[in-house]
Amino acid sequence: MALQIPKEQLPSLGKILKLSDAAVQELIGALSSATISAEAQAMAEQIADSVPSIPSEDLTDVVEMLYGLYHVREFSGVSPTRFVRDLVDTILLNPDFGATKAEASTIGKRFQQLLNLKTLNSLSKAIRLQRDGERIYCDAKIISDIRSVFGDDVEKRPIGAVITHMLKLGYDQMGEHKEFFVVLDEEDLGALQDVVERAKAKGDTLTEVLDAAKIPRLGI
Repeated sequence: MALQIPKEQLPSLGKILKLSDAAVQELIGALSSATISAEAQAMAEQIADSVPSIPSEDLTDVVEMLYGLYHVREFSGVSPTRFVRDLVDTILLNPDFGATKAEASTIGKRFQQLLNLKTLNSLSKAIRLQRDGERIYCDAKIISDIRSVFGDDVEKRPIGAVITHMLKLGYDQMGEHKEFFVVLDEEDLGALQDVVERAKAKGDTLTEVLDAAKIPRLGI
């Protein structure tokens, strides 16, 4: 089954296909020996000198594409072999790549190598561990409005009003996007902000612990 790859990422996938075999091996060697990094941009900068055959701007796009593929595969629930097969189907079905069925085996072998690097496998597993839970946060929005308070006679102007805030939380559960809503007042907003700021401060402290222990911080 073909993968759904965002249109804006197709050029980066095309750059991987256009790499020479020598450039691919150069890239594999550089990524395999690199220090693990959670940021694709930082990884591209780190290995740039070891991959002279790929222009720096192309290298960044290629590495970002690989990071994305590892991430999608980790959460896809399919085997690495099936994922590569689906990726090859995607490439063959897209006329922009100009790939033929005769090239399917060669393309598959290329991505089997590129998607079997210990450094990036460890990173994708770290991200999965970070987001391992029954519900995964997707997005949030707060809708604020004024609610009128009427007296006994609703034909008269409101006797007052209250301001309410509706927090909408979007989350993923077992591959299905869901939402739920929570009503907040001004005190609730302050309490929620305090909780978030406290969590961020704890994150900073834990990052310092990792830095002191020289343990790379993975995940997001």
